[in-house]
Amino acid sequence: MSSIELITRDVYLRHTAGDGSTTVREHRVWDADRFIAAQVSEAARLADKAREQDEPAAFRVEQITEDQYRNERNAR
Repeated sequence: MSSIELITRDVYLRHTAGDGSTTVREHRVWDADRFIAAQVSEAARLADKAREQDEPAAFRVEQITEDQYRNERNAR
């Protein structure tokens, strides 16, 4: 019987809230492309919803490097 080896990858993202404030997060994922696409899609959905309600709609997600992640975490 063979075992299934899970191959994961660390992904670093900058999440921007509707008001423009940002936070950086580290995520361990199996399928980075799929995960990032889902995060970007959710940010777009939140931005559309905020625009409909005349609220700040700066929602955004972008991939960053590990160095950028560490620098932003250390700056807080």
